[in-house]
Amino acid sequence: MTDHLPAPRTGVAPLPALPADFRAFHQLYRPAYVRWAELHLGDRAAAEETVDRAFEQLAADWSHVLRLDSPAGYAWALLKDRTIDAARDRGRRPVVMDTAAFETHALHSAVDPIGELAESLCLYQAIRELPERQHDVIVLRYCIGYSTEETADILGISVPGVRSTARYARHRLKEALGLRAADEPADAPGPGAARGAADDTEGRPGHAQVH
Repeated sequence: MTDHLPAPRTGVAPLPALPADFRAFHQLYRPAYVRWAELHLGDRAAAEETVDRAFEQLAADWSHVLRLDSPAGYAWALLKDRTIDAARDRGRRPVVMDTAAFETHALHSAVDPIGELAESLCLYQAIRELPERQHDVIVLRYCIGYSTEETADILGISVPGVRSTARYARHRLKEALGLRAADEPADAPGPGAARGAADDTEGRPGHAQVH
């Protein structure tokens, strides 16, 4: 009898090591993807599983992804599709927080709980009804709190594109909320909360739309 037995044969070839550029992409974008998915799924564990599945597909297609004009834009589209699928599997719509989350925030932080609750729910509905790109920018900039530059990087678009989209989205939100539009600078630092999207002064590749 020998001291060391050979490893059993499984018939499965070892997986190749992931490319360094994929590992760097994963490290850079995974935190933002998880925050997005958690907002829409309402569960951290489900969000992490959803994001990991998206990255598994990215890893399998990585050589193709790198040949695209915007690998980040493609990855963002894939993430959103996987989030929609996960939400449907869980029997819910992939919305930006649910109504209960808005109610809880308004009731716990408001000077006027009833008035601010109604205002928050109106803004919640208005954000849901934004066009897809405007929705993404508003959620990343104001619901999550990323900077203009970070939002551009996550979406795979230009910084001026984020500023222009945010400006149109804010105008649309103000109209939906019955607020008078005023002259505004092109972009301003956003708070990490949804109501900043309407109060501040100022298509992706993919399939389904998230509201």
